[in-house]
Amino acid sequence: MLVATAAVGCAVVSAGCGGTTGGTAVKATAPKLIARPLVEREISGLLLSPDQVNAAVGVNNMAVTNTATSMADNAPIMTPPECLAIDGAAETRVYAGSGFVAERDQSLSDGDKLEHYVKQAVVLFPTADQARAFFTASAHQWPACHDFTHTQSQTHWTVGPIATTEDTMSTTATEEEASAPGRACGRALEHRNNIIIDVNTCAADPGDSASKIADQIAANVAAKW
Repeated sequence: MLVATAAVGCAVVSAGCGGTTGGTAVKATAPKLIARPLVEREISGLLLSPDQVNAAVGVNNMAVTNTATSMADNAPIMTPPECLAIDGAAETRVYAGSGFVAERDQSLSDGDKLEHYVKQAVVLFPTADQARAFFTASAHQWPACHDFTHTQSQTHWTVGPIATTEDTMSTTATEEEASAPGRACGRALEHRNNIIIDVNTCAADPGDSASKIADQIAANVAAKW
């Protein structure tokens, strides 16, 4: 009777039990763990501190200039519309109809001249599948943008190559004929769990600072089990 009971118990949790096949021992396989979806009260804590942003952009005086719980709408001051997602992070028209339920973003700079500027955003979706769907749509949409214009300043920007992996996407837009030492903005978009991470960093040479910030936020998301 004890033997039969043990066998039934192993069948119930078969993902964690070993066994034999034709007299050969079969190694137990661990069950696949699926992260729980994050909730709105957790998302503010995903953003980086000013000190962490300093390290990513290579300066020591970045300060928060704005914190928001709703997205910006800069569509009226840039063209063409298919470039809005690359022009800036957390744009309301980019996320329209995507099913997101909340967002948090912060802007930081190192002074009025904005020699260094960062916008870091996290966007909450009800499920990981919905966040994945937004990322997949973005991966198809970003390559449609090659250059764009800020209509207020009449500055013209060209978009560099887009690097894409299963969960990350990044590029750099460079201002044409910018005064010395130049101006460019790095963009990074990442998908983790039910979160989209959306980062914009601008400087004379932003390098991979947008991706560095997005990767650190992604680590914060992964830590929320």
